[in-house]
Amino acid sequence: MIMLRNLSTAALLVLVGCTTVDVPGHPEAIAAIQSYYAANAWEEGARCVSPSMTVTRTNILEDTPERLVVEARYYWQDGRRSSDNAAVTCSGFETRTFTLAQGRVVSMTGEQRR
Repeated sequence: MIMLRNLSTAALLVLVGCTTVDVPGHPEAIAAIQSYYAANAWEEGARCVSPSMTVTRTNILEDTPERLVVEARYYWQDGRRSSDNAAVTCSGFETRTFTLAQGRVVSMTGEQRR
């Protein structure tokens, strides 16, 4: 069963890694979203405090000269180590909304460190 789960996870990661997602008309948005998420997000009630994300789908909710609001579906994972060097692996799919102004993320929904 564990072997099947590992194979399923590996296949999923390959598929996610092969997908190129963008925000039409805003080529800098994905990098800004991923950077902001890495610096500010946590998942699973702060059990996973150093997640990284791969955006799998975007939906523009608002696009004005003042701001860009993007709903992003993403795969996240956190492979950090605990104080006793045991692997603390957690991952999943989630959706958050990011608001950007002048190409920079100014807010994000969901669990955050602040």
